[in-house]
Amino acid sequence: MHKSAEMATSPAPPDLLLPYAEAQAALARLADRVTLSPVRGPLQTRMALAERQALATADAHDLADDVLTIDRRGRVATTAYDLTHWKQAIGQPITLHALAHDPAALLAWLGADPPRAFDPDAWATPVDRDPSERLASIERWQEACRTLPPSPPLLHGGHIAALWRQHAPLGKGDLVASLLIGDRWGAGRSPGSSGGLTALGLQHAGGLWKIARGAELDRLWLDAIRVGAEVHLETETRLRGYAQRVALHLAGRGRLGRLKDVLRFAMARPTVTSGQVARALGLTSAGAIKLLTLAVNEGWLLEQSGQASYRRYAIPVSPPALGRRPTADPFADDFWAEMGGSSALSEPM
Repeated sequence: MHKSAEMATSPAPPDLLLPYAEAQAALARLADRVTLSPVRGPLQTRMALAERQALATADAHDLADDVLTIDRRGRVATTAYDLTHWKQAIGQPITLHALAHDPAALLAWLGADPPRAFDPDAWATPVDRDPSERLASIERWQEACRTLPPSPPLLHGGHIAALWRQHAPLGKGDLVASLLIGDRWGAGRSPGSSGGLTALGLQHAGGLWKIARGAELDRLWLDAIRVGAEVHLETETRLRGYAQRVALHLAGRGRLGRLKDVLRFAMARPTVTSGQVARALGLTSAGAIKLLTLAVNEGWLLEQSGQASYRRYAIPVSPPALGRRPTADPFADDFWAEMGGSSALSEPM
């Protein structure tokens, strides 16, 4: 959004060199984990869930687990019952040129369609009622971004996000839109963020970031990128530790059947039910319940409240604490490697 290039490349101010380096280093470590970790499949699903929850929190919305869907490839989507703004943009690509120069493409990315003709009062502000004014507001924001002094990408993302909040081009949901746009320009350009990594890190900063300016905002933004990446890194560490512990026990079993698949399925979700397991793995209800009961008895899953097929199960891994710095360790191709297969079935289908 700087006149001379699609990306501003001036170095960070001297007092921000260390926070910038820490944020970049955390993103680099996360990119390695996303690419190389033996638990990268469930990791990416857990990351997407955490980021959607963080964006919903920024949007003052409590996003319950049952309004999220996870397909068989581990991709996360929201249902019609998720009322948060601009959910279409989460995890979807957009070019930096479109952010900087194409208001219509930016609106399409956000999913900010104009109200239907038969419902003229659907929006609350004049900007919302007049699509041309909305486009003009975005153009004013883009022009303001072009006057920003050069800065490196991670800082520039925070600057354009702050300008979006000041201009409020959409008239509603501008807070979460600013986070999606700022992330796409900065942290979201490396593997590991689906749009809410910075929002995840900002949860530890209270509401100060909404009004901060200048150097204060720069430091808050960089700290948020680092913390958001480290939350994901800690999630990977805990998932991998769980997988390694379980693998030691499973390695001595003669016939695993679909047990490994059930545990991998549970690793990617906050909770699972026997019905979900049966549908995803092509098992009968009785077969799914048998495997889940075995996993609970061995301590590999925790049974939560509910009755019969509505009981929910979760792996015994607590969520990571914000701000904790994980220790790095090597990646080993182990029992949980993505290409690993299952042995013969030992339970009825």
